[in-house]
Amino acid sequence: MPLQIDSFSYDEATGIIKKQHKEYKLTKLQKKLFDYFLAHPKQIIDKETLMQEVWGRIVTDNTINKFISALRLYAEEDSSQPKVIVTHFGHGISFEGNIVQQGLVTKKNLSLWSVMSVALLLIIISLVYFFNHNPKSPNNAEKIQIDHVLILPTDYENLKVDDIQKQGLAELMQSVLKISDSEGQVLFGKRTQSNRDAIEKYWRLDKKLVVLQSRVQKNGETYQAIINLSQGNKTLDKAIIKGNSLADLMQGQINFIAQYQSGGENKITTSIDDDFIRAMAFVKKRDFKHAQKLLRSVVEDNAENDQARFQLAQVNAQLKEYNKSLAQLHTLKATVFYTTNSTEVELAVAEVLFKQNKYQNIIDNLKQYQVQNLDVSEVKKAKIKLQMADAYIAIGEIQNAMKFYKQAIVHVNSEFNPNIFAQSYYGQGRVLESQSNAQDTFSYFEKALAYAQEANDYTIQILALDEMAKILLVGNEWEKGLALKKQAIEIMEMEDDKGKVSQGLGTLAAFLIQTGHFSQAKEINDRLGRIAKELKNDSLLLTYLHYDSIVLMNFFKFENARSQIDKHLKIAQNSKNLAMQLDNAFLEFELRLAQKDLSNFKAEWGRRTQLIKDMGFERYQVYMDFYLARYYKQIDKADKAIEIINKISEQAKANNDIKILVDAQNQLAEIYTKTDPKKALDILNNIEQYQPDANPYLELKALALVKLGRKLEALNLLNQAKLVFHEAWKSENEILLEQLKQEVN
Repeated sequence: MPLQIDSFSYDEATGIIKKQHKEYKLTKLQKKLFDYFLAHPKQIIDKETLMQEVWGRIVTDNTINKFISALRLYAEEDSSQPKVIVTHFGHGISFEGNIVQQGLVTKKNLSLWSVMSVALLLIIISLVYFFNHNPKSPNNAEKIQIDHVLILPTDYENLKVDDIQKQGLAELMQSVLKISDSEGQVLFGKRTQSNRDAIEKYWRLDKKLVVLQSRVQKNGETYQAIINLSQGNKTLDKAIIKGNSLADLMQGQINFIAQYQSGGENKITTSIDDDFIRAMAFVKKRDFKHAQKLLRSVVEDNAENDQARFQLAQVNAQLKEYNKSLAQLHTLKATVFYTTNSTEVELAVAEVLFKQNKYQNIIDNLKQYQVQNLDVSEVKKAKIKLQMADAYIAIGEIQNAMKFYKQAIVHVNSEFNPNIFAQSYYGQGRVLESQSNAQDTFSYFEKALAYAQEANDYTIQILALDEMAKILLVGNEWEKGLALKKQAIEIMEMEDDKGKVSQGLGTLAAFLIQTGHFSQAKEINDRLGRIAKELKNDSLLLTYLHYDSIVLMNFFKFENARSQIDKHLKIAQNSKNLAMQLDNAFLEFELRLAQKDLSNFKAEWGRRTQLIKDMGFERYQVYMDFYLARYYKQIDKADKAIEIINKISEQAKANNDIKILVDAQNQLAEIYTKTDPKKALDILNNIEQYQPDANPYLELKALALVKLGRKLEALNLLNQAKLVFHEAWKSENEILLEQLKQEVN
């Protein structure tokens, strides 16, 4: 029999919801989720449980939220103010509808209004308990204590405001307030979240939370914003701001908020017009070309519009016009804007320098800035430390990197600044990844992922999922690793950003190559190549050519690989992409060694080495040295190869660079396998203290055991290796495996 649930009925057999003479047929997964809620009414269910019971696999929070939103469209009177499917922030979701089987009547069934009235009364009593002081007098900003103010999305009452304007206005307000000293204090509700959920979320963290709500009306040709500032059930201030345009109202609202953050003394002044608003909407949509055009126009019309100039600098950086970006930022340093927003300007400069690989400049500049500006907020200090940590890890100073990643989160609140913690734990995971075995790092990337989800930071979510997937794949947990990698791509696709999707495909291709799944890697990489050509993006095209070259080499299609490597070099040179010119050197020597084409190897190695020095990439010389050692090994000059590898190993130990050390020792063991298998086996066993996962050198260890007459152990290792190497399994290994089977049996 159908169920009556508040204002709608639901047929459990067919999955049909009837509301206001309309029928809605739930999809199979929507029905499964809805039925699970019905089976557990009035219970708060966390998202992990929903993943297990409904999806049966790991899915993103965004996936769950999309299904919840769909159900609310059918079940709620007002989906923006849900009363049936209710989110309890930080805890889970509960089904609060009153369920009655049709045809049955019960006097104990309270009406929805009665239930909500009781709930509202309890909330009011609680708020009175926490806010029992006398209300502050309106319009007296300097007397009102504000630790955190939550700004809810503006309500445009019956106004025809297009999405571009709404996005632009919201992005502009957030941008202006985030770069001011209010960062960490001003919080923003999201349109994807009900106002009640947003208030509950932050009220749990700060019982003094102040909430700002505004609604915009139009009276004739005049716009007016009605602003209400409240704390619990107390109204702190009310204001009506009038203007001839939405831009006028935006300036008034920004100043209204800013006066509380500065004790009523200062205002944030900027010139806001329609072009500026539309430009910010394009920034939000990542349409940087259109944003750049509009922002240029705004700055040309008013050279003193420093907010627009700052945004233009950031857009220029996104478009890789780094010198233009720096020019705008250096112009800002001579303005009043810099005196109140100096940290954000310096961080913007640092981000541009980072993209130019000028890591030491970043460290020197920010060190000096820290000494001269000790009074900046803790949030800004944290951001400075994170930027310095990123620079340190880029130059290989991992101990300093770890120190700054840890320091960044000491004095900031994780619940109000989850983005800071997400970046810190992701950075710490990267450091540990280079220092120790992968198992230790997984938990750090898990923490980074959790905080990034809390902060809605898609970038860190994707990066953390990539690293977690990589760890699982290298550890041969193929199914779990691939699921996480696909989850990362799913997030990218939700943003409808083909550039990010292609980057995710590139990372997946790398994982597939690393685990010997060359056919799958080829398929994924071809998809990346199609997107790169569609977007006409040289950087993505270079990534595609890189992985295609490697796959072709593993399929022994050396002529095809040569063609792709030549294309790679041409594009890297034409686009002046120095990093990819370095990468091309690695591809070049990988191909020559695979083909055993050593006739002109040493001369080409010397030429490429000098180019690397000229480009300022000396820290990557170690990889070139590896190629030289492999060259000497192929021409039977083992002593020369051993000398180079020992030098690399000593440097790696001094820098605590475990990855380089393990790679070097693995190559050393390969050389000794031919001449001294006992020493080779000792080296391989010693590596296990740094990298317990033996997958990279199973076959090498087996070869050493064969030469020592320990054939049963060798057979066991080769059987393991065959399972691990997939398409990277060599024919000579298969021959040896069959020989050992016969001899042992």
